[in-house]
Amino acid sequence: MKGAQGGVDAGWATREFERIELNDGRLERRLWRIAEELSRQPAYPINQASEDAAATKAAYRFFDNEKVTAAKIFSTHRERTVQRMRDEPVVLAIQDTTFLNFTGHRKTRGLGPIGESKRNAQGLIVHSCLAVTPYGLPLGVISHACWARTGYRESDNVQEEIPIEEKESYRWIETLRETTKLSVSHANSMVVTVADRESDIYEFLLEAQAMNAKYVIRACHDRHLHHAEYDRLQEYLRSVEAAGVVEIDVPTQNRRASLELRFVPVTLRPPERMTRSKTKWHVPCWVIHVCETVAPAGSDPLSWTLLTNIPVTSLEQAIERLGWYRRRWSIEEYHKILKSGCTVEDCRLQTAERLTKYIALIAVIGWRIFWMVHVSRADPSAPAEIALTKVEIRTLCSLQRFKSKLAPEKSLTIKQAIIAVACLGGVSQQEK
Repeated sequence: MKGAQGGVDAGWATREFERIELNDGRLERRLWRIAEELSRQPAYPINQASEDAAATKAAYRFFDNEKVTAAKIFSTHRERTVQRMRDEPVVLAIQDTTFLNFTGHRKTRGLGPIGESKRNAQGLIVHSCLAVTPYGLPLGVISHACWARTGYRESDNVQEEIPIEEKESYRWIETLRETTKLSVSHANSMVVTVADRESDIYEFLLEAQAMNAKYVIRACHDRHLHHAEYDRLQEYLRSVEAAGVVEIDVPTQNRRASLELRFVPVTLRPPERMTRSKTKWHVPCWVIHVCETVAPAGSDPLSWTLLTNIPVTSLEQAIERLGWYRRRWSIEEYHKILKSGCTVEDCRLQTAERLTKYIALIAVIGWRIFWMVHVSRADPSAPAEIALTKVEIRTLCSLQRFKSKLAPEKSLTIKQAIIAVACLGGVSQQEK
């Protein structure tokens, strides 16, 4: 395998980035090394995660090299992710945006505003699309964009006059297109875009209809309907009889909720801003509505309205689609790993250009951590070899702080390995 030396079992990062093309063998080997070092100690900055001063200098030069781009770093992982998706009958492509705050890094150039003008927070924006199975296994990141704003958002009145292609919200449509193109060869897989209320853009629905791209998104707007009796969506839903009751866990409130569930086919009409431009396209879809009739004291009743272009003709199908949407929390966990587990906001590469390259690499490392955590939760007694190479297992077991705590190499479990990796943030150079 390319990157393996002297027959030694290469680490996961070497395999994941095996097909990287930087037109420079030294740079490609450097990427493998940097990825391995950062993944072993993800909470550490570059200078502490690197093996020595020479490795630190080489890492800084790598991110400053013009041959290295964020797109090239990310592209090989995306290829690997697409390969993993082919084995799954259903893949959830979960989109979301997060903001990286670098306000305290006064010397960093090229950042942009990420909040209200009175806060003057500076940073970068990341829009991710994470591929996840319906059972929660993260397969990889299939779309990753990182940029800096050039100014603050215009007022709502001005926003209405701006073409969708010039709005920041266009990222939802661009990612939908990218995901659909990547998944078009998956004859045996159905790729379903899942997103929260910010994706409820009429142009997004039209694009999905034109591309036959599947989606389950949460509605934000009380849409106009093409209906003989009802003009608005929510008014119509109130007239629909509940099809059943479903119970779900609410982790953020540490409770279970009993929800009435309704589903119905509808045809949406364009909003007024598009009607003014003589656009008359209608969007047929199904609506799934769940609401909590009685909530505990101090809690707001849960109420979700979901839109999907995948037929919903039974209660079982409606519950399945609801379950797919509930997997949306996976991408919030993933973004939390980037910020807390990988401490990406602590990086001090001093320019947005270097940071975007670093963030592209951390995006892949963050997925790997998320994947390992999921595997360890699903089957904690599974052998560590399903996630780590023999060399990585041997390295863990040889560290001084773990010698009396970890099981022998051959019987090390994935749960023990994950806990050990998480503890590496405190490993000193002398313990290596």
